[in-house]
Formats: sequence, C-alpha cells, structure tokens
Amino acid sequence: MATEAALSECQKSLERIQTFDPETLGRVDDLGRQMNFAEAVPPAESIIALYKRIPVSTLPDFTDGQLGVIQSNANSDYNLFSQILEFSAASSNSASTRTNILATIKGRRDQIFDQLWQYVAYSVARITDTSLLETQARATIQGIEDQAAKLTGQLADAKKDADAALSAIRAVASEQGVSQQAIYFKDEAQSQENLAREWLTFTYRFAAALGAFAILSLFLHKFEWIKPTSNAEVLQLITSKILIFSVIGYLLLMAARNYATHKHNAVVNRHRQNALLTYRALVTAAESTGTQDIVLAHAASCIFSPQETGFAQGKGETSPGSKSVLELLTKGPSKSTE
Repeated sequence: MATEAALSECQKSLERIQTFDPETLGRVDDLGRQMNFAEAVPPAESIIALYKRIPVSTLPDFTDGQLGVIQSNANSDYNLFSQILEFSAASSNSASTRTNILATIKGRRDQIFDQLWQYVAYSVARITDTSLLETQARATIQGIEDQAAKLTGQLADAKKDADAALSAIRAVASEQGVSQQAIYFKDEAQSQENLAREWLTFTYRFAAALGAFAILSLFLHKFEWIKPTSNAEVLQLITSKILIFSVIGYLLLMAARNYATHKHNAVVNRHRQNALLTYRALVTAAESTGTQDIVLAHAASCIFSPQETGFAQGKGETSPGSKSVLELLTKGPSKSTE
C-alpha cells in the first residue's frame, strides 16, 4: 500500500495533467501562422485522455513505486506542455526548438501507453467491478431511502403545521365574518340613539309648553279682553283650558313614549351586537356539543327574537309559542300515558 506522502504528491500531479486545457497550446494569435503549435493540440488531447483513464480514486491501491511511475510521467508531460506555453519565437534556434517539441509530443502518447497501460487496465477493471458497483449502488439506494424518509417526515410535519394554520385561518375568518355582521346592529343602535335624542328634545319642549300654559292659565281671567262676563263665557274658558291642556299633555305623552321606544330599541340592538361579538368565546368555552348548541340557540334567540315596540299593550307578556329555548332543548320526549 502507498504511503500518504506519495499518494498526495501523485494525486496532485495526476489532477493537474487531467484538468489541463489542450486548446491553450495552439497559440496561433501569439506565434503567428508559421510558429504556432496548432499541430500539438490533437496529440496533447490524446495524452490527457490517457491520464483520465486512471481515476484518482484508484491511486490508493498502488504501491509507492507504481505511484512514482505515474507521477513522473505526469510531471514530464506537464513540463512538455509548459515548454509550449513558454516558447518564444524571438529566441535563438526557435525553429529547431519548435520542431523538436512537436516531434516529442506527437510520439509521447505511445511512449506513456507502454508505461501506464497496466495501471489503466487495472483502473478500468476496478471501476467496472460488478461487486463493487453493487455495493456502491446499495449504499446509494440506502442513502436515497434515508433521505426520502427524512423528507417524508418533514413533509408530514409541514402538513400538520399547514393544517393547523388552515384551521386557525378558517376559525378567524368565520369569527371575522360573524363579527362583520354585527355592524348592522351597531348602525341600527346608533340610528335609534339619534332618534331617541330628538324625541327627548321634543319631550322637554312639550313639558315646558305645558308648564308655561299652566302658569299662564292662572292669569287669563285678569286680562280685560278675555275676562269672562257671564256664566257661558266662564264655561267656554274652562273648556278651552281643558282642551289645550289635553292636547299639550297628549303630545308630551307621545313624545315621551317615542323617546322610550327608540331608547329601548337602541339598547336591544346594542345587546344583539354584543351577542354576535362574544358568542364565539362562549362556544369555545363550552365543553360538550350539547352545551354549545344551547349557547348558540340562546344567542340566536337573543339576536332574532322580536322586540317590543313600546306601544303594544300587555308589556312584558310573551306569546304562548315562545317557550324558553333552554327548556325546549333539555326537555326530553314525553311518554304517552294510557
């Protein structure tokens, strides 16, 4: 077996000659038509191709002496290439030097083949060894399977994260969609609040008018032009006062009732808005499905149940069919009695 030092030196020399670009040897632009080395390019390609048949991976199998043979030939041929790259047409005997270099490089391939053919044959046999190829193939397949298993696990984890993110997005989108519907009740509550303020102003005005007329009526008989002079005029004055008091009082009552109605509607719509905004938290907090259904049923009842107008008689009464939702959900089917 080769030593580490011999193996390293031979590997450097072999890789250097294998990676050499033979096209750089032509030097047509530098040396002109007469002195260029275009003829050396094809032989150089053959030499480099021969060295490429000795893979670097097979070098550890050789001895120090065998590595020395490969290294010395690789260094010699690289030196020959260097002579072409460093050749100058201005030097003395440049023509004869060029001729000798061309002759050497053209016959070099056969010379190194006689010295390296056994290493080339061994390298080819080792590379095409079926048992070695089978071992490498099994190792490659096992590596691929391990990588595939790793990627499969990563994809499964990514899928779980994606599903969790999708569920969260859907929950947020659902809650956001419900929350957006609450804007209708908010707008209606604001509208009812504005109407309530208007009717409260009318209530104050009618109350002030009624008070002012009550004070004024105490002194009507003092005015000469309206002072009654007979029993008929006294009766007419009393009747007029009663009629005016009744009209102003009725207007005051209607204004106050309209104020109470719109204020009630504003509060109801605020309550419905809050029910829409908070029902998700209640449903999430509920543990069982039945409890969630009850919460949803109560929220729906709060949102969609008819509200009092403020003018209906029998305030606070419910219709016979409007039983408690909780009672309807928790009440089991009654058994018929014989």
